[in-house]
Amino acid sequence: MKKRFLLTYFVLFCLTISMTAQTPELPNNRNCKVSLDMQSTDSVFIKERKELEIFTKEFATKEMQGGNCYVIPVVFHVYGTTQGGMPVNDAIIIDALDKVNQDFHGLNADFNSVHNNFLAIRGTMPDVVFALAQKDPGGNPTTGIDYHPVTAGYANGSGYDLAIAADAWDNYKYMNIYVMNDLFNDAVTTNSGYAYYPSTSMSNNNTARIVYNGAYLGINCTWEPEFASTLSHEFGHWLNLIHTFDGGCANPNDNVADTPPCDYLGSSYLCHASASSNSPLNCNSNLINAENYMDYCGGQDGCYKMFTQGQATRMYAALQVPSRQPLWQFSNLVATGLDHLCSSSGISPIENGHIQLYPNPSNGLIYIEFDDLSLENELVVEVQDLLGKIVRRYTIKENSSKKIGIDLSEHQAGIYFVNIHLKEGTQTYPLILQ
Repeated sequence: MKKRFLLTYFVLFCLTISMTAQTPELPNNRNCKVSLDMQSTDSVFIKERKELEIFTKEFATKEMQGGNCYVIPVVFHVYGTTQGGMPVNDAIIIDALDKVNQDFHGLNADFNSVHNNFLAIRGTMPDVVFALAQKDPGGNPTTGIDYHPVTAGYANGSGYDLAIAADAWDNYKYMNIYVMNDLFNDAVTTNSGYAYYPSTSMSNNNTARIVYNGAYLGINCTWEPEFASTLSHEFGHWLNLIHTFDGGCANPNDNVADTPPCDYLGSSYLCHASASSNSPLNCNSNLINAENYMDYCGGQDGCYKMFTQGQATRMYAALQVPSRQPLWQFSNLVATGLDHLCSSSGISPIENGHIQLYPNPSNGLIYIEFDDLSLENELVVEVQDLLGKIVRRYTIKENSSKKIGIDLSEHQAGIYFVNIHLKEGTQTYPLILQ
């Protein structure tokens, strides 16, 4: 039996960056705060936080096994289809979630332009997919996007728990994201995001969540496209990542060894001027990883590019704890309609000895080759988007060519799945369109 570690009730209030929807206004508050009812002097809080850190450090010493399949069912609760003058609809949300997946997979367009000092420590999570749920808690078909009347305040630490829980889908089955324009119900509509660390208490109460401003979803960030990765920043917090500048230059900082200490709150700084720039520097005169998703300047100044390997390991550790592990279990993927995204041995490889799919990532044109594959009757190939919609379907006869080309250039960039229905069963292959 696996040892189940207690999780902290620590709440991260990540008021990431405050800006207007269409004008790059300077932020008015970049500080993250701990809820007033969970102060660092609370003995229970301290104990649980320490236990989580002990588990994370122990996990980091273990060799990672390949072939895993971490599909996280996601539901977006949307409060108002116009927020900050920007639209919030299915297309906007799908684009925003695709961007998150690209950031976690290292498929963002600027991933290879990281500063030379940090190229070697870039971290990716290729076997983690955040996917919109296709079944709701009642087992009914869903888009994973749930619309509600306009409301506010779900980023507050207390006073809204009953309303949040009433709207929530089971926290042990779904990652719940609440999209609203006024996060604190204080008439301030320029706060971007607010996230919580893993917590069994919150999951038990159905209040585990990310609260996010719809004005800053994906392509709504017209004034600074990089700011869209602020949502990836919040997903990082949901998986137990701390700001890189936490504690300034004093240990333990963010509890990740390969992110340099960062004294962001002591002084402001910009992105690296080039891949070989010797600035910005921290209070120890060491180069800051300014392009890190868990910093602030990357979104504000347009250089969000990377997680580190240590941060990826920390997030993998968070996926093993009681408030996160149930979400990606295969039985839950069946319950949420996402079991087609995993094979019995994890996310299916791109090549299995009989089948090759290339290039991947692709700019639109892909090829599938069937080597030494005996076709009986006919074989069906389907290309499916994250909502489960079939966007292409091919039938291959026994005497057909064993190499087919599929043109997907008319479809938007993002993650797709190629389902190949063979006699022995269906093989599913993740595909990235750039």
